[in-house]
Amino acid sequence: MKAPSFFIDKKEPIIKQRLYNGRKLAVWEGKVKITAIKGWVENPRIELARKTLTRKVGDRQLTQEEIADLMKNDPEVKLMDLRDDIIKNGLREPLTMSFHGKLLDGNRRFFAIKYALETMPITDPNRQDLEIVDAYVLTQDATEKDEQNVLVEENFSASFKIEWPDYIKAMMVVDAFENGLTLEDISVKFNWRKNKVKETLKINEIISEFIMYATSMPDPNDESGGGLGLSEQEAENVAAKNYQYFNEAQKSFFEQIKTDFDFKIQFFKWIYEGKFSSFPEVRIAYKAWKNPEAKSVLMQPDPTAAKSAKAILEYNTRIVHSTDEAAGRIDSFVKFLNEMTSAEMNLLPNRSKENLEMALEIVIKMSRAVTEKTA
Repeated sequence: MKAPSFFIDKKEPIIKQRLYNGRKLAVWEGKVKITAIKGWVENPRIELARKTLTRKVGDRQLTQEEIADLMKNDPEVKLMDLRDDIIKNGLREPLTMSFHGKLLDGNRRFFAIKYALETMPITDPNRQDLEIVDAYVLTQDATEKDEQNVLVEENFSASFKIEWPDYIKAMMVVDAFENGLTLEDISVKFNWRKNKVKETLKINEIISEFIMYATSMPDPNDESGGGLGLSEQEAENVAAKNYQYFNEAQKSFFEQIKTDFDFKIQFFKWIYEGKFSSFPEVRIAYKAWKNPEAKSVLMQPDPTAAKSAKAILEYNTRIVHSTDEAAGRIDSFVKFLNEMTSAEMNLLPNRSKENLEMALEIVIKMSRAVTEKTA
């Protein structure tokens, strides 16, 4: 069987079977120069961006460079992230092509490699690992339906890979730290930014205190009522389920949790009771705790209590902002009047002078009325 002409002779291509959308297809496996591959111009991934550009440049075939720029500038494509990963780890999954060189799967990977080569110095020894890539190529007798099966398998079929839960990943980071690894070591080991490692350790501080509280027995003689009486596994399950809420607590009021014991205990109770239904509701927990009106609402058993408390704080903020704005405008106007000379005042139209007198009379009456009411 004839092998594709664009395979290089560095390694003898082989035939193997792969499953695409429930259909076994014969494919060549070999190596191809990246310069011999053309990106998929009609890729649906960038359909909207492509249409927008076509309106600007006219109804013509877009160039490879134009498509590359579209993908670089589309935040959903995340081409820079993929480029950086490929530079670090190489191409993990081969590209898939038709016998005549049409790219069926791996368009994003292809342009990420092109992007990487653009940014790497000519003298970089790692360039050679990207200039020649692994590829699967359908055989010469593959049909249009076969090509469609590849597209469906690689772009529509759901991936069954499930990431580890955030709590489990966090516990691995904590375990590494407790075993003596530095922040730098952990960052390299798990490919996480050092800031993310630091945040994870802070989250664990809160979770550790929660588990300690939750596993303590209830005590009616204790002012806070003692703990929740949970087993360690039950407490850990609650922590895992609410990991991102603990994350929000770390971001929004870490110091307050560490210093305000009463608030900390109440926050732990709220977590256990399922008080919060969104991240924004968690973020306002400490502000609500310090606001008597919002606190009284948040302490209610109503499932929408946190949402209502948040609404109260937002309303109060709007009132304060509007009051501050009014005070600012008055101060500016008073300053303007104080700086105005008699000559400038005389130049004002009579209508403006009359409006000013009326406004001053209204302000004086309102001020007197408020004073009499509060006296």
